[in-house]
Amino acid sequence: MATTANLSIIQGATYTARIAVTDSSSNALNLSGYTTRGYARSYYGASGILVDLDPDVVSGTSPDYLELVSGLVDISLTATETAALPVHQAVYDVEMYNNAGTVTRILQGKVNISPEVTS
Repeated sequence: MATTANLSIIQGATYTARIAVTDSSSNALNLSGYTTRGYARSYYGASGILVDLDPDVVSGTSPDYLELVSGLVDISLTATETAALPVHQAVYDVEMYNNAGTVTRILQGKVNISPEVTS
């Protein structure tokens, strides 16, 4: 079920991304009862975490208040967090899990961290 996407993060800039979690028929999944986690590491099998992507399930209603938000996960890093990252190409994944022990990878790929020139 995991989608592969490469992320580009710029040092010193706020980074946000929204992941639409869908089933095989492209229907939004109900993420009630699920928690998410996601990390970037220098390489597969690396013991240290380069950055905690801190993904959060979006809950509530859409901005126009017409429909329930379902199947959305947000990744958000502050400018301070990205400024502390090394210029690097790394790997990442994002997973969702519940209390029953079900773990599903929802997104994976490479993350490119570009240097900040103006600081």
